Amino acid sequence: VANKNEILELAIAVLRRGEPLTLDAVAKEVGLTKAGLVHHFRTKEVLAEAVGDRIAEHWEDDMRAQTADDSTAEGRLRAYVDYAMTGTFDYSDLALIADMRLRDQLCRRWVERLGPWFGLDIDGSLERRARLRAARIMADGAWFAKALGIPTAHAGEEQAVREVALSLLDSQGD
Repeated sequence: VANKNEILELAIAVLRRGEPLTLDAVAKEVGLTKAGLVHHFRTKEVLAEAVGDRIAEHWEDDMRAQTADDSTAEGRLRAYVDYAMTGTFDYSDLALIADMRLRDQLCRRWVERLGPWFGLDIDGSLERRARLRAARIMADGAWFAKALGIPTAHAGEEQAVREVALSLLDSQGD
């Protein structure tokens, strides 16, 4: 019998294939009846929230592995930008927008969980904050496009684009 962690990973596999996250699809993937799945996740909403939380947890683990300093807002933003520019993403990373009925709720949870990595609480001059936001927006676009399978750069350009984004974080000008 599958436990909650195994069910969540298999639910992510359903999304990764570009299939909708439904109780029936996940139950089939796990090898449970729908009633067996509902024992663990009583509604699709509860399942979708848990899947979104699990994906955010994977992101946090990956970002922490990329940074020596996740104790500062600057360190977390740098890790986010680096991860978004260099990570591998797929349809499962779009779980927060997979169901339009749950989108607002899932996006709120996503921001609550990952918001500390976005650098919105970093102070400084307008110019500095604008550079930080630009780097973050570049990172947002990079992972989102990768998750959709849309090319983000020509071969050999990825590292140069990453360096431009990171240079926005390093610029002083305060």
